[in-house]
Amino acid sequence: MASVTLQQMSKQFGVVRAVNALDIAIADGEFLTLLGPSGCGKSTALACIAGLERPSAGAIVFGEKDVTELAPHERNIALVFQDFALYPHMSVRENISFGLRQQRLDGAVISKQVAAAADMLDLGALLDRRPSELSGGQRQRVAVGRAVVRNPAVLLMDEPLSNLDAGLRIKTRTEIKRLQRELGTTTVFVTHDQEEAMVLSDRVAVMRTGELQQVGPPMEVYRRPANLFVAGFIGSPAMNFFEVELGRRDGRVACTFGGQTVELPAEAASSLDGLNNGRAVLGVRPTDLLAGTSAPLRLHGEVFLVEPIGPVCYVDVDVDGHAVKGVCEPDHAPTPGDRIALSFAPGRAHLFEPATGRRL
Repeated sequence: MASVTLQQMSKQFGVVRAVNALDIAIADGEFLTLLGPSGCGKSTALACIAGLERPSAGAIVFGEKDVTELAPHERNIALVFQDFALYPHMSVRENISFGLRQQRLDGAVISKQVAAAADMLDLGALLDRRPSELSGGQRQRVAVGRAVVRNPAVLLMDEPLSNLDAGLRIKTRTEIKRLQRELGTTTVFVTHDQEEAMVLSDRVAVMRTGELQQVGPPMEVYRRPANLFVAGFIGSPAMNFFEVELGRRDGRVACTFGGQTVELPAEAASSLDGLNNGRAVLGVRPTDLLAGTSAPLRLHGEVFLVEPIGPVCYVDVDVDGHAVKGVCEPDHAPTPGDRIALSFAPGRAHLFEPATGRRL
């Protein structure tokens, strides 16, 4: 196994800079996810780590070895792609063992490693089948088995679950997480699905237009987003945002928008420092806006949509012309036309600088 360090790594295609000065240190045995929308540079960054693309600038270090100029086969990496890329004429056993046979390892060693991988991935009964005889989830497990059987220093996975239906995605990501924990393999995972990233990762690196926006443990990124982009991208449903005017009132921060004012605690007063016009963006997640509770901060409005999803109901409320999404208990759901209060705790409010998007 090995740590992976990206040192000011950039990749440019003509005039387009796909990755710009990426600095990330991935610990030995860590599961790190590169997360972001399509076109943000996450797959390009993965290709550079794999050696499939050469960085335009910067360095890639495995452990203490600079691998920037090394070919993929010299890096001891394994790749799992969105496309399973299995050989259709080979059995599961032959697909998993292909890389080992290419290395001309002893037959007994190959059999032992294939058996171990098949046991971990619950593929023992499928070893003699062809890919056409497997489900999508089984084929993805074979692709993972082919990658891990070689005991790579670094496992690289590029959107490996996107071709699976919802049920299989959940099942397969659980298996991937369990397997990575058992093997302790340093893993870099690429996805645009923030739920996958939250569930699987030790840390998440959020990217946008080639730039690293924030890196940290999933709940840290969720609870303390570094900027407006991260706040809006992480979390489903998306965070509610309000443009507010800030002022001080009895040592507290008053946030005014439309005809309503909410007061944040004194600790937020430092947020006003450096703001030129006293305006900011207030963000509150729908899951933190609760109907029918007595949390200290409240927004009042009229319900125009109720969305029951089982454990909770989402409620869409018109708050002085702003469409605001909150949650309520399914057994106490309002009906469209009701006026309700959505309450939230001060610690669940986020303030951002409008011009730069940075967290205040």
